[in-house]
Amino acid sequence: MKIGMSLTSSYSISRDSTVIMENLVEEVKLMAQLGFDSFSLGDHHLTADHYVAVLPAISSLSSISGDMRLLPLFLLPFYNPILLAEQLATLDVISGGRITVINALGYDPAAFTAFGTSQRVRVSRFEETFEIMRLLLEKDGVTYQGRHYSIDAPISLNPKPISQPLPMWIAGGAEPAIKRAARMGDGWAIVPGWTPDVVKQGIQVYRDSLAELGRDERDMDIVLRRDTHLAPTSDAGHREAQTLFENGYRGFTAQQVEQSLITGGPAECIEYLEDMERAGVTHVLFRCALDEREQALQTIRVLGNDVIPHFKR
Repeated sequence: MKIGMSLTSSYSISRDSTVIMENLVEEVKLMAQLGFDSFSLGDHHLTADHYVAVLPAISSLSSISGDMRLLPLFLLPFYNPILLAEQLATLDVISGGRITVINALGYDPAAFTAFGTSQRVRVSRFEETFEIMRLLLEKDGVTYQGRHYSIDAPISLNPKPISQPLPMWIAGGAEPAIKRAARMGDGWAIVPGWTPDVVKQGIQVYRDSLAELGRDERDMDIVLRRDTHLAPTSDAGHREAQTLFENGYRGFTAQQVEQSLITGGPAECIEYLEDMERAGVTHVLFRCALDEREQALQTIRVLGNDVIPHFKR
């Protein structure tokens, strides 16, 4: 099992934007030192808070990221496929071939309106954007005819990614999204709030879909996204995380907070991950549930010093 971080990219407007970036730099440097496998940045638009844009931020952080794989996440219906493919190919070259793209649909109606599209066509825009990107990243002389995009004269993209093919995961929770990941992607990224039982049900849907399509599960990644707060001891971790249970967390239900958040010490985290590994998870992305600087660094240290070595034996 590989272990990485999904770094927070949306922050309260009351925070200093320069300090936000300084903290991200410190976190990535620490993760590189401690042997993390990857890190991701999410995609947000038109928020009332600070939003650290994915592409420039991850490009900047790539130079201090050691050997970690870089996992930018994009809400595909908002992007031009040709431009995004060009940018990703160049980013892969800059990073020495360390890019895996996470692709998602998006859900905010205001953002769809602002980008000149609608939720009604988000699936078809997603699929066409994904298909065009994959063609351009792998082939020359690409043409395409779709509902939203038409490429009549053959076009090519250069430089192409070092990674061939460039891995492209698909995130989603509805059954059609899971089946789409099985049909189109190189892996499936699981919804962060899902409880373990729901995760296992989703994995079965994914596996069944792969089998129906004749695709080999061993070639795919099953990516678990988990929010966590850890401390060196179980008592300290639970005490510090109590505010998450008392005040609510990211719209999670009480059951989701109880079963999908990982809190406490390294032993609880290892036990949780071993269960998920047995279920078929190949890659875990942690997000710091308490993201103030010292709290986030503490969680990263516990993962790096106590959890990651257990899974690298």
